[in-house]
Amino acid sequence: METNEAKELKEIDDFIKAFLKLETQKRNPTRDGMIHALSESLNVAWIDIKNVEASRKETVPTPWEQIPNHILFEKLTEYQQGLYNHAVKKYGEELIKRILSEYN
Repeated sequence: METNEAKELKEIDDFIKAFLKLETQKRNPTRDGMIHALSESLNVAWIDIKNVEASRKETVPTPWEQIPNHILFEKLTEYQQGLYNHAVKKYGEELIKRILSEYN
């Protein structure tokens, strides 16, 4: 049985991995890489990412294969914002900023 602390550490680790994959794709994008990074991000913070999309009037679900590369690229930043919002709600902005500063 997983303790709360172990579960929280895994969730933070999942957040960091997803956030950094998006950042990597922003720097050196490939179609498959962007799709993979975006998909993984949804596994971490589905609701918060969908809230960011809805705030930008993106409410029509579209399969990844039908989304042009330039739109996938734009989604990288949106999904990072959704991940960030999710992590801040769960763990507080100070902790998340400190964690992310270690990777910059």
